Amino acid sequence: MREGKKSAMNLLIVDDEIEIINGIMAGIHWENLGLQSVYKATSIEESMKLFEQEQIDVVLCDIEMPDGSGLDLLEWIRTHYPKTVCIIMTCHEEFDYAKRAISLDCKDYIVKPMVYEELEEKLLHLVREINRNWENDKYQEFGREWMKQIAREGQEQEGTVSRDEIVKQVKSYITANLQEELRIEQLAKVFYLSADYLSRLFKKEEGISIGDFIQEERMFLAKELLKEGKLSIARVAYECGYDNYSYFTKIFKKKYGITPREFGQSLKE
Repeated sequence: MREGKKSAMNLLIVDDEIEIINGIMAGIHWENLGLQSVYKATSIEESMKLFEQEQIDVVLCDIEMPDGSGLDLLEWIRTHYPKTVCIIMTCHEEFDYAKRAISLDCKDYIVKPMVYEELEEKLLHLVREINRNWENDKYQEFGREWMKQIAREGQEQEGTVSRDEIVKQVKSYITANLQEELRIEQLAKVFYLSADYLSRLFKKEEGISIGDFIQEERMFLAKELLKEGKLSIARVAYECGYDNYSYFTKIFKKKYGITPREFGQSLKE
């Protein structure tokens, strides 16, 4: 798990059919998701007890339960644990179910019988979203403290939170979010600074622009992922924040003198 990611993330599977739960447990590559624990519950009552005992970050819940609707459980979660994200499992594709699930801020749904690869992709997306939101909350709190200090001092001068600490946090945020679209305006908003001030501050402290730093970090990550050899080149490009495969190849060759494919082949020789 990269630096800056939320740790100790837990998932709860809720279904009254234990065979369904066991199938999910066996069908998902949990090591790819970076979860600490996966809990199981076969009733709404059991689910609520688990919420009281453990920190649950993601819930995978069946709609049809013997002691009530899974949507009722979602409503209870929204009231008592609003930061928990939910996916519903259902045999129904009717609009009424989807409409109510959306109103309860359900992030996604999957229709039974499910394809485990599809479910794994949905869970991976949610884990990344939780990490992204956690990162934003953490750094925005840092930015608020920085702005409070400036307000107290009446000017931008060094104090409890130094300029080099600001840059350090910006760099940490960037390396933890390389897959995302990183723009100076977005970074400035996260840290409660003007884009112009952040650009000048970063260049002064690091001797390199933010844009160049982002590209350097993405290229370093690309090289490391290619060395591991577990992902396709297209997936490596995606993990490094490049939607355009051709552009990724162009930047990689400019940096290292060979294409990603040539680099991968050189490792096998």
